Amino acid sequence: MIRARLAEKLIKEGFRPKEAAAALNVTQAAVTQYLKRKRGGNAPALASIDHLVDPLAEKLVRRLRSGLGGIETTELMETARQVMVMSRGRTVARAPPNRPEREEALRVLRERLQLELTAAEKYLELSNKTADDYSKMLLRMIAADSIRHGDVVSQVISWLEAGREAEFEMPGRAILESLVALEDSAHEASLTKSIHIGHPIARLLFQWIDADEEKHEKIVSKMLKLEADRARSRRRGAPR
Repeated sequence: MIRARLAEKLIKEGFRPKEAAAALNVTQAAVTQYLKRKRGGNAPALASIDHLVDPLAEKLVRRLRSGLGGIETTELMETARQVMVMSRGRTVARAPPNRPEREEALRVLRERLQLELTAAEKYLELSNKTADDYSKMLLRMIAADSIRHGDVVSQVISWLEAGREAEFEMPGRAILESLVALEDSAHEASLTKSIHIGHPIARLLFQWIDADEEKHEKIVSKMLKLEADRARSRRRGAPR
């Protein structure tokens, strides 16, 4: 479905079907079927994902005109994940709770899920109307965060419904320690401090990245502490 929408947008931008096929890593016959709506979804379904596909389409158009190649599989997968999160999130937000003892928590979570999905749509809509590239990117990053938040809340709702909230596994200590070291290095290489750029929104984007790195460092450090606490608990409970 995403490739079908991208094919339509590339043709609309003046690319030939052969060029669109190469950019999307499909055959020219597949592009022809996309354009005839014989493959990749119907018209309403395609239109419903426009706000998620537009950022990828714009990036792809710029890349092709600069001779930098076509779409990356990881980019397709990330957009597909966002489409799935938004679609699943709407279903979860509307579903009535089936565990009455958690009804209030589930109600609050569903309300938050709906807010995150609505926010994502609004930010994406606004980004598509914004001419400045930096502002467009910032708005799309906020939208992507709201989609991620919605994904988390949706998963927690599912776990609560299934009664699985107490079950969890931790990565090994060595893995967590390597991640902490990695985040320490990223935190030290602050873009805000090392790069001077005139565009105020670009500066905000660098601040965003630095704040994310700081957040990652704190979260992974807390995961490492959880792992250490669990290890101590296991040692205390082990038979002598």
